[in-house]
Amino acid sequence: MDAGSDAGFVGPVEASSCDAEDDWEDEQFLGLTHLPPGEEGFLQSHAGGEAVLHEIMDGISFSKRYDSRTRRDRIQRLVDAWRQQIPRLAIQYLEWKHCGDPLLPSTSSEELWEVEVISFTDRNKRKFAHTEGAISANETLVRHGFLGATPERPSIAISITLLEIYRQLRRVCPRLSLDALSRALCHLHRIPRQSHLADQLSSAYDCYLELLRYVRGLSAKALRRNAEWDQQNICPPCLYKTTNEPALKFSFLAAMDGNNSLKLVDSTFRPGSVRLDDRSSMSFRWIAPQTVDIFKDEVARKPAQPVDPSSSQLNSTPMLAPAGVIPDAPDTDLLLDADIDSEDVAWLNVTEMDELAQCVNACVERWRAAGPEARKKMFSLFAIAGIFLAVCRHGHVLVMCDMIRSGELMKYPLAIIDRLVTQYGSDICMGYDIMCAFIKTLSRSILGSKVAAFRLHGVVPSFHGHAHNRSCQLHWHPLYTEGVGLEDFEECERTFSKSNELASVTRLASPYHRAQHIDEHFMFHDQDKHAASGNFIYQNYRQALEKIASDSQHLAALEQRLHTTEADYEHYLQAERDHLMSLKTEPKEVQEAVDYMELLQELVAARKDADTALANFKQLDAGIKAGFSRQKILYTQTRVRTTHTRHQMKEEAVQRYEEEHGIVERWDEGSEVYQKALKLLTERSYHRAIDNLERLVVQRLFELTKLGMNGVGYKLRDKINKALRTRATAIQNALKHYNDAAALLNPPRNSLSWNTVLKAATVADFDLLRDTRSDIRTLAWAEPAHREATTLYFGIKRAKEEVVRLNVEITRLLTFMFDVHIDYHHALQQCVDSNPAFAHQLRQCWEYEDHINEVIVKKLVQTAQLVGFSGSLSIGCRIGREPVSVEAIPPPSWVHLLRPSAFPCDIHPISERNRTGDEDDVPRELQVDTDVVVQLFENLNT
Repeated sequence: MDAGSDAGFVGPVEASSCDAEDDWEDEQFLGLTHLPPGEEGFLQSHAGGEAVLHEIMDGISFSKRYDSRTRRDRIQRLVDAWRQQIPRLAIQYLEWKHCGDPLLPSTSSEELWEVEVISFTDRNKRKFAHTEGAISANETLVRHGFLGATPERPSIAISITLLEIYRQLRRVCPRLSLDALSRALCHLHRIPRQSHLADQLSSAYDCYLELLRYVRGLSAKALRRNAEWDQQNICPPCLYKTTNEPALKFSFLAAMDGNNSLKLVDSTFRPGSVRLDDRSSMSFRWIAPQTVDIFKDEVARKPAQPVDPSSSQLNSTPMLAPAGVIPDAPDTDLLLDADIDSEDVAWLNVTEMDELAQCVNACVERWRAAGPEARKKMFSLFAIAGIFLAVCRHGHVLVMCDMIRSGELMKYPLAIIDRLVTQYGSDICMGYDIMCAFIKTLSRSILGSKVAAFRLHGVVPSFHGHAHNRSCQLHWHPLYTEGVGLEDFEECERTFSKSNELASVTRLASPYHRAQHIDEHFMFHDQDKHAASGNFIYQNYRQALEKIASDSQHLAALEQRLHTTEADYEHYLQAERDHLMSLKTEPKEVQEAVDYMELLQELVAARKDADTALANFKQLDAGIKAGFSRQKILYTQTRVRTTHTRHQMKEEAVQRYEEEHGIVERWDEGSEVYQKALKLLTERSYHRAIDNLERLVVQRLFELTKLGMNGVGYKLRDKINKALRTRATAIQNALKHYNDAAALLNPPRNSLSWNTVLKAATVADFDLLRDTRSDIRTLAWAEPAHREATTLYFGIKRAKEEVVRLNVEITRLLTFMFDVHIDYHHALQQCVDSNPAFAHQLRQCWEYEDHINEVIVKKLVQTAQLVGFSGSLSIGCRIGREPVSVEAIPPPSWVHLLRPSAFPCDIHPISERNRTGDEDDVPRELQVDTDVVVQLFENLNT
């Protein structure tokens, strides 16, 4: 290699600094090294000889090089330098993966250059020889399995194996930071802690991830994939539709929710200045803030004109803005002065509550009361307050967006729905905590006609549904929604339970690094969910079959005793819906009578207080003689005036109400109309006692859920325990008030016991206590035995739907795995001769996919062995995929697990001796996440 090509390499002398740019001098510190004008003679001693000294010092001193550049663009310069090298580094990376480390050529010592290398177990100096054709030092380093900490003139090189180890450790422990890794390496290498090592690791790790993304892009191109393909096939059981499969009511099931753990502290509150960085996330999942803001005014919008679903405004997807571009923070004073229920900072931004149904009002208020942290104002400390995402029922993250300087405003779910129906089409069933209220906003937004055309359906998740009233549950709960199977729509909670571990490393990161951490986490999350898809199907299939078997016997016994049929249960459901709908609103005359009675009772109480105060005033002389203090005398005199004023105000309020409603004669206690209104007022007090009791029980549910979550620290658990003890006392007081109010009814209602109140499953049944106009206990649907039979019937019905959906998902999953096998084979055939290094990379990915698929197939075979299995382990044909000949394609390693009839006629199972790998080399299958809902109810029963 000629001398000119050595300019980009680091020699032994040139590598003295970790980062040459650390020697730059900022303009803001330049004045500290020069005396101000007029003070140049400060250092003169008046002894003479200064001029001679200056001449001598000028000859031997070395002035510091001044660089006109500032450090503000340092990051951007590093990014640009790495970006130019990535394509060439990828070539060397693939060569290293294919051939390993090259042998050190027999060259003179002058042609070798030395760099300090860091691996997981060692740190030493190592000499390198220029790789043929390399134009930068990092190309030589990557060819040897190392990556420099800087793009130019690196003095430190990090082992690529070390970077991959850290990446996989982050996969299982997202909270592991590069700072923690740097500390661990210092301990392993037996050296003092070096604060700059974390920055060096960060720079090398960023380049390594960019390198992997570039290689993945090459692989995707060879496999004829792009971002659109990734979106359409992110979850094979949900989206990989095949020809001639049974029709499902819903194309796929998903859920959406927001989470405020992945915050980002605004750069204004951090030391230093913001540095330029134009990098942005390239993940297909993100919705840009500009796209989300299209829907920011939809809550207050009046019913819009019908919108064409094919409109370019709805279907276009703007390019993502750079990760560092975040809207400016609003005025802090305005935030501090805003009311907690203001539209701009409220946890739920609903301004049309007066037009929503009464049951929706109750559900939304329960969520507000039960989630006080989410309702708090988002101060300007956080530039990003969290994320809002949608996941399919298998746990794959479909789409997400940042919540910018706000809580869960309605614009976020609106943007999510817009992307989902645009990307995935019609017949989507979506779960959301407050779907009963959100559907009203959705229908009035610009998406109203679009979601109606695409037949979007909504449900409330199973556990969250227990916090909704009974009328809402009968319309929105999955148990009473046809076509959803046994899906609980709580997958968002399981997803957040894992992503919460990222909070410690993303909160103070740069916008780009935060997005990069989240992208990496969810990419690994999707891979884990795909590997667990076989176990997901097996567990759900087994649960459905067991539910059908056990509950059918129980239901048959009840039917024999109650003489009921399936038609009766459907009738009971509709009858209960109709009954609760009739209780939503009171007649106008009833409302007016109760309001008038409240005013009369307040007037009576005010008159009684005024008479008592006047009587005490008349006895004041006797009190003075008895030794009243000055303070008590003044209190008695003031009490007369204030009680008289309040009595006059109440009297004016009653007179004003009588004038407005045409009440000629005031009601007295002996009149019949007074007694009827008194009864209505007693019933209202009874209803309020129920509301208060419900509110406290719902809050207890959420505190118990939080107590059982992973990652909750000791201090927080201690606070929750104290809150539970306080809540228990409050519930006991509310229970006493309820029983007192129930006893005043005519006829009196049965009192509730402490054990009855603590049963979470009966929260919705409180709504049955609200009807004081009729005794529902005489109705068939209200009897406990009939209600139990109805619940069993709908549970069995959902279980049968689950079996049908799982049978479809099995075929979709097998078809996807077989098609991926074919795609890898064709891609390898095209590059095995022209690019052996890249072919080796593809082959490694193919083998790993094959091992994962073998684990999945084993679970599917185990599913097929269940008693009652009605599906088929067969491969179908993907809708829209061109058929290809598979005669010359070698079968996948998992073929031997299936029957020959499951495959196309050109594919035949291979023998055991032709299988690659050993049984012990199969990756350990992933277990299904712990169900927070089950854990909660186990806690409630203890």
